[in-house]
Amino acid sequence: MNILRADHRVVSLDMILKGLTETIDILKYQIDEIDWYDADWFMEECEPIYGLAFIAFQNYINGSIKDFTDSLEEKKKYYKFEHNPNANSRTKIELIIGLANYIKHKEEGLPHTGTKEILEYFNLNYDNVIHLDNSPIFQGLTILNEEWDLFKIKEIVTEWREFLWLHETESVKKNE
Repeated sequence: MNILRADHRVVSLDMILKGLTETIDILKYQIDEIDWYDADWFMEECEPIYGLAFIAFQNYINGSIKDFTDSLEEKKKYYKFEHNPNANSRTKIELIIGLANYIKHKEEGLPHTGTKEILEYFNLNYDNVIHLDNSPIFQGLTILNEEWDLFKIKEIVTEWREFLWLHETESVKKNE
């Protein structure tokens, strides 16, 4: 067994998600406690926090690929890995990567081509977002988990990581 298969990355991901979730919970509390603080303020303050979560997921995904292949040259190939693949569709991992790239570069104007293609595939509005409930971050969160539970999204990425290793094991067995 390859020592890199052990998921040493999940501990720091858990700590990051715990901190971000606690921060979001404080902001949710403010909706009930502060008269002027409403859902619009909440979304304004939460979008970058959820964006940080997507960046953490992206780092975990890319680190997992590096553990698996010792390279990131073919990372897009691994973003497409899924238990039940469909050649004509985008994966949840691609969505997470697209959302991370969107939040990192949203102030630069239109997203880069790859990010734009992912957002468009999932019908996420990225151009001239006036109301934050139409932000790709919140729309993407809903696609990944309707409750916006970061730990449920973490399950998606950790299951994907394990699938990488299982896929390799199955490929080796087929070639023997």
